[in-house]
Amino acid sequence: MFFDIFFNNNKNRSNSFSPPLVQNLPLGGKSFYLMKRVLLLTCPCSIALLACLVSFSPAPGKSLTVDVLNHANQFRRSKGLTALSLHEDLNAIAEKHSSNMAKGRVGFGHGGFNKRYHEAKRKIAGFNGFAENVAYGATSGKEVVTLWKNSPGHRRNMLGQYKYTGIGMAKDRKGRIYYTQVFAR
Repeated sequence: MFFDIFFNNNKNRSNSFSPPLVQNLPLGGKSFYLMKRVLLLTCPCSIALLACLVSFSPAPGKSLTVDVLNHANQFRRSKGLTALSLHEDLNAIAEKHSSNMAKGRVGFGHGGFNKRYHEAKRKIAGFNGFAENVAYGATSGKEVVTLWKNSPGHRRNMLGQYKYTGIGMAKDRKGRIYYTQVFAR
């Protein structure tokens, strides 16, 4: 009953200042009990609601896509290669694959690669090559590109003679981010 002791003790002092609204709050007896009860009930509910919102958070935003693109292009330029251009159709293909992995519709990996290959071939004029990198768990573009740089197959894709890229990400229920980067020429 800190509120009762503190405010009641200060009420009677002539040279102490207590705002009138604070002095008029009925914090003793049943009112204090109800306030405590409401706090005890609302805090856990608020935390549970926040946890639900986080677990169903939307796909990571464009800033993460740009971060992946910037780090991938920085790596390519360091090796004397031209920068990749984002292609919206490829972004959609990559996003769909990341979403399917995050939702458990397909296992983590390259399952369905041929379907994505043919979809890219239909959408890009003069198409003559396609590759794909996937990852999960990284929290930044720099981190995922570093993972790919340290894997021979992924590194080869990033340094391939490609002109376009598509980048897609999705979060699973635990908040882990699944990444797909596709490459085309």
